[in-house]
Amino acid sequence: MNLAEPGRGKPRKKSRRQGNFSLGDLLLKLFAIVGAIALLLSYISVYLKPSELSSVLMFFGLYYIPILFFNLIIFIIALIRLRFIALLSFIVLLPTLFYADLFVNFSRNDEVPEGKAFKILTYNVGKMELSLDKTAKNPNTLRVEEFIKQENPDIVCIQEFSAQSEDAYSRFLVDLPFRHHYFASTRPLYGNVIFSKYPIVETGCMTFEGGTNMCIWADLYMDGEIVRVYNCHLQSNSISFTNLIQRMATKGELKSEVKQVHEKLKGSNALRARQVEDILAHCSTCPYPLVICGDFNDTPVSHTYYKLRKGRLDSFAEAGKGFGASYAYLWPLLRIDYILFPKTFAAYQNEIKRVNFSDHYPVSTYIYR
Repeated sequence: MNLAEPGRGKPRKKSRRQGNFSLGDLLLKLFAIVGAIALLLSYISVYLKPSELSSVLMFFGLYYIPILFFNLIIFIIALIRLRFIALLSFIVLLPTLFYADLFVNFSRNDEVPEGKAFKILTYNVGKMELSLDKTAKNPNTLRVEEFIKQENPDIVCIQEFSAQSEDAYSRFLVDLPFRHHYFASTRPLYGNVIFSKYPIVETGCMTFEGGTNMCIWADLYMDGEIVRVYNCHLQSNSISFTNLIQRMATKGELKSEVKQVHEKLKGSNALRARQVEDILAHCSTCPYPLVICGDFNDTPVSHTYYKLRKGRLDSFAEAGKGFGASYAYLWPLLRIDYILFPKTFAAYQNEIKRVNFSDHYPVSTYIYR
């Protein structure tokens, strides 16, 4: 008589860890590690000069928001599945607390600050030709003007202003009688303009090599005090993602197209870095309180923003509500238009109006001094 060995013929029980492991767990770990690395590179890219970055690294700051959401999804899935990898996602998400209010803000302080206030509005009007509903230039110009009149700002900084003639320019926003401009071209007029209800004491312009970008400034006399306003339009990345996708779909030249994008990003980041250095050098000689606003063509997770904001406050972070994105086509991902002001001032009711007159949305705020 053969006695069966104890337990013989019975399947061995797998440990709980072995039983629960799957290909899904492996992929989850892989995605968590890749996402964590991408998010860390986003943080690091802010503090490095573009000349020190590879063309690949530049993408991480630009795509901070989708990278952040990717990590959030991974964290939630790992948490539900009770996987230890959730700890990695949690750790890399912690620094986001320092950036969150630069993109979205749900806790605006509605207490009115003390002091004298002026309302400032910055708006890239896209040559009056880039309305989201494809309205023709002339009627769209009238819409832009009427919108600004209804907002009733004291100071307006416009980038990519365009008019057919000097006469058309002189008739635009006549309720703001004091103005300073620099036009890179005259047929039609194209450039930056500062419109003001306050008298202008002195003006100037910084033009940049390699394109039509510029930064103009004006010293405004406000009730016995002078405040300088810089109106910036910095180098664009010059990339149409829609056209890029279409070209890749028709030609199938993925490697070539991506390489071209990298080269454009590398060049535009280097140009913006030099433009920022020129602006900051000029600011360092200013004896007055100053406001820097305009189209920076860079997100809050960028070297451009980090340098220009240093020592200043951001109107959206201080007084904004909801999403801060100002570029219409990729809303709510891209915030590239700003109003920065001295720490001795205060902001109130920062607003981003989602009007369809341009590929950018206007940004306005009250600044108390």
